[in-house]
Amino acid sequence: MSAIVSVEDVSKRFHLYASPRQRLRDALSSSVKRSYREFWALRNVSFSLSKGRALGIIGRNGSGKSTLLQIVYGVLRPTSGGVVTQGRISALLELGAGFNPEYTGRSNVFMNLALLGYSRPEIEDRFGWIEDFAGIGEFIEQPVKVYSTGMFVRLAFACAVSVDPDILIIDEALAVGDVFFQQKCFSKIREFVSKGTTCLFVSHDTSAVENLCDEALLLRNGEVDYRGTPEQAVSRYSSSLEVPSEKKDRYTSDSPVPTKILLRPRDVQDYDILRPGGERHGRGGLTVRALRVTDCQGKDTLAVRRMEALSFFLLLEAGERVAEPSAGIHLHDRLGNLVFAAGTYEFDKRLPSMGTGDQIVVEMTVSFSVRPGEYTFTVGASSPWGNVRDRVGQLGPIVVQEGNTNFPPFYGVARLPMSVACSALYSQNKPELTHDRSS
Repeated sequence: MSAIVSVEDVSKRFHLYASPRQRLRDALSSSVKRSYREFWALRNVSFSLSKGRALGIIGRNGSGKSTLLQIVYGVLRPTSGGVVTQGRISALLELGAGFNPEYTGRSNVFMNLALLGYSRPEIEDRFGWIEDFAGIGEFIEQPVKVYSTGMFVRLAFACAVSVDPDILIIDEALAVGDVFFQQKCFSKIREFVSKGTTCLFVSHDTSAVENLCDEALLLRNGEVDYRGTPEQAVSRYSSSLEVPSEKKDRYTSDSPVPTKILLRPRDVQDYDILRPGGERHGRGGLTVRALRVTDCQGKDTLAVRRMEALSFFLLLEAGERVAEPSAGIHLHDRLGNLVFAAGTYEFDKRLPSMGTGDQIVVEMTVSFSVRPGEYTFTVGASSPWGNVRDRVGQLGPIVVQEGNTNFPPFYGVARLPMSVACSALYSQNKPELTHDRSS
């Protein structure tokens, strides 16, 4: 299969000056001697991508990731080497890039798509979809200089994916914006790739790279350090990140999950966080009437530190007789992946059968042994054999903060219980060494 993107021995050199005065002096001088310092952002980078493939590009800050994407898109010219692309390219390289801050969101949409070669009637046909996907409401008619960071990325991403590109380039822009929009964006990217769009994706979020990409490129100091599976690239990248030595001896065992006294229905209803008109489905007869979320001290919150717990209080109400009801919770990350799902059945907690009008409060306390970030969650009520009566989704976001340094770092989605041990050193010169374990 022919390559849609082909990068051959690309190198990029920049001239660095100690001050703007030196730059101006060199520009005005006819002397051969220059005062700049050469900096090679990229050296001999090569790769090719076929149709429908997604390449993740990872590396530390300054490794050349953004420079590479700008060269592929054509914003920068390489010092040496070449890039060949086939088809329409759409890119989200920098937050708000290409937007005129004095223009309204509508005007910027028309201007951006006109620069991509679309006629006014074609843009008008697409505008309704862009407006709906961005979801910024009446702000579409306001100058973009008044937009929040989240509004910027919503409109920029909606424009980028509205043109049905052959090549989609994204540079870290999806790190901003709320978790609901991020899930929407990642779902759209997956849809594009499944339909044959080639994607180049730069991110510090290694979970996103593993989830979205078929292969990954690890850059180190402007050179290709590794190209292969996302899992191997992420593992190699993660192994280069050092843990501060002062933290290594401070790690403790997992903290216990606290338990609380169950609340009354009124206590849950008074602090209900369910949104009217939210995402909801089920056959009915048993309803999640209200939901309250608290921390270990009983404070109502959706923020928690890593390895600490939140308690979810579900008020269930029966609209008919329900034998052996159950309640459960699903947790989703910013990519929309299911991180955790469990409920009363899984923990062998049998709820009493309920008659019409009966109410019961169910508490589920979850310890957040996951990486810091934003998560959405779903709560639900069922009857036996997985018969969903009511399910309420797109709740949150729950913000998991780092905060707690008493636990070792981990890479991936969740922290699993783990211990480390090794034997004594076996040497050919000292065969008498015995097998000894230390932890």
